[in-house]
Amino acid sequence: MIMLCERCKREIYRYELCNYCGRKVCDACVKSTQRSPKTRRLVICRDCWGRMDRRMAFKRRKSGVVAEEEA
Repeated sequence: MIMLCERCKREIYRYELCNYCGRKVCDACVKSTQRSPKTRRLVICRDCWGRMDRRMAFKRRKSGVVAEEEA
């Protein structure tokens, strides 16, 4: 099934769900990913990377400090 990236509007076959804004983004729009406790995959898109509060929450997760979930 072909879908559209919610950030750049390209056709995509596989998407990642951004954990900070909830949009379905393609591989080109994903800025960074990480595995939290080996069971959960955290994804941040390029738009959320530009917002400092969301970027700092993503980086706090990388260091092992549990941050509050954002909608």
